[in-house]
Amino acid sequence: MKIVVLGGTGLTARCAVRDLAESPDVSEVVIAGRNPEKAQKLAEEIKSKKVSIVQFDATKHDTIVKALKGADVAINGVQYYYNINIMKAALEAGTHYLDVGGLFHTALKQMELGDKFEKAGLTAILGIGECPGITNVMARYAVDKLDSVETILIRDSWMDFTEGGPPFVVTWSISTLFDEMTIPAVIYENGQYKEVPPLSGKETMKFPEPFGTQDQYRTIHSEPATFPKSFKDKGIKNVNWKEGGPGFLDIKTLVDAGLASEKPLKINGAEISPRQFFLKLLKEQNMMGWPEDIIPNDWEITRIIAIGKKKGKKTSYMVDSIFRSNKKWKGAAGQVAVGVPASIAAQMLAKGEIETRGAVPPEICIEPEPFFAELVKRDIKIQETIKTNT
Repeated sequence: MKIVVLGGTGLTARCAVRDLAESPDVSEVVIAGRNPEKAQKLAEEIKSKKVSIVQFDATKHDTIVKALKGADVAINGVQYYYNINIMKAALEAGTHYLDVGGLFHTALKQMELGDKFEKAGLTAILGIGECPGITNVMARYAVDKLDSVETILIRDSWMDFTEGGPPFVVTWSISTLFDEMTIPAVIYENGQYKEVPPLSGKETMKFPEPFGTQDQYRTIHSEPATFPKSFKDKGIKNVNWKEGGPGFLDIKTLVDAGLASEKPLKINGAEISPRQFFLKLLKEQNMMGWPEDIIPNDWEITRIIAIGKKKGKKTSYMVDSIFRSNKKWKGAAGQVAVGVPASIAAQMLAKGEIETRGAVPPEICIEPEPFFAELVKRDIKIQETIKTNT
């Protein structure tokens, strides 16, 4: 099978590339990137004959189509702003497609392409990283166990024990983080959608060690965009997402300082937005991912709690997924947590193990048990807790 990873040198997509390269069923992995030097460097680090590179530009349709021609599956690891462009290119190339999330509003727009993918006999999986992604499949697993479901809570946290390195490091898209902290969050409450302020609804949640008790906050996310429709037949009324961990509110300080703004500033006759400046600064200061001489040592946990009824009794299913950094790949937990599920889903698609066609979220098209089995093979833990009120 041939799989193309668009944006394959990115912080999280590079872990998808590495997992694919280590998977025996994959015959060809193509790192597609804007910068061929970075792609070549990653390919040389992996040292696999099955890995090749190709240059493409996410803003230019023809270059995307060319990169995808002949591939079984396209993994879109590019910033979510380009999801729809890349989906249209995948349609033209006749390639199955998946991405790692559309941050609610983009995900809904992507679903509008469902009929075209279905007619073409293709599948587009919308959001199959960690969250969205594993969270969706865990929710499907829990909901399938219940006769009815009223509420689904999705939570995420982390801990970092890495020694050395710079005081501030980004291990996934800072633009997405900025969007989560500036765009109103959307929750599904009592059967209705409503917007709430970002970082509102603070709560404290206890996680297993080494995470401990962590504060959680509302942000915009994709799970509330799809769960109400996916689980409508089970009576779903409430869906909300929250996240938080050490250093999370440090990002809010940057937002408050204006660094998330995309409004250009004039400086000495030139114009640049604070966000563009900050992204460039992070790269110059070697803060986009851990420096090469640092081995990350961190953990991440994502959790869903599905509350409903089973045999007439109020029952909750809590499912946790726990990740650790990958020393061999020098990948932080958050990078592994996003890249590996994308690799697994791409391989399932290429093998014909996912038969649903159209543009769909993971909870619609991925069977939980075989997906979990692949996670466990990669030392990613899945833990289930059941509580019943008699």
